[in-house]
Amino acid sequence: MYQIKTPSVANAYEKLMELILKEGSEIITEDGQKCKELFNVCVEITNPKLKRISGKYPFGSEFIESYTNNLLYGSTGNFVYDYYERIRKYPSYDRKSENDQIEYIINKLKNNPQSRRCVVSLWQPFIDQNVKDVPCLQHICFQLRDNNLYMTSVFRSNDIGLAFHSNALGLIKLGELVANELNCNLKNYVHFIYNAHIYIDRDRDIIERYFDMK
Repeated sequence: MYQIKTPSVANAYEKLMELILKEGSEIITEDGQKCKELFNVCVEITNPKLKRISGKYPFGSEFIESYTNNLLYGSTGNFVYDYYERIRKYPSYDRKSENDQIEYIINKLKNNPQSRRCVVSLWQPFIDQNVKDVPCLQHICFQLRDNNLYMTSVFRSNDIGLAFHSNALGLIKLGELVANELNCNLKNYVHFIYNAHIYIDRDRDIIERYFDMK
């Protein structure tokens, strides 16, 4: 397992890019794209309040703000899956009811601050086993101790070059929303990735401009 512990998402992004380029294994994906990948990467952000965006990240603050708003409040776009809907409107098997998983977590921690059951699930086997585009984000866990909120996200797959930076900052904002409802502090954010990867050909301009491929 690979571990990165750093104060900010910006620093984590740069360290991840360097780590995968240096130690990653090359593969050709199911879609025929060349990648470098690492298994089981754990990123710990020790100061989630630091929102600086890396100058090496190809998308700017407006993109990240838009991504965060879609995550927190929903999007008008038409997608195969939508993180907002999976998190805030998770359907029952028969599609006759919906569950707001964040509302559940807030209420659970208000009533039982020691709870270990505050988990958001996004995978839907009856859908995701039969379609091409499936969620990268799989689980989010919240734990409250000594009036500090600890948040962990689990990704089955994470595109580090274009997605990680916005994913992490958007999810931290979600954690701050929960913390605000609980009148506590988001102390720590952990971002665990089963498969962390960089698309070598697609992102070659970014890699050659900012990073060392050797």
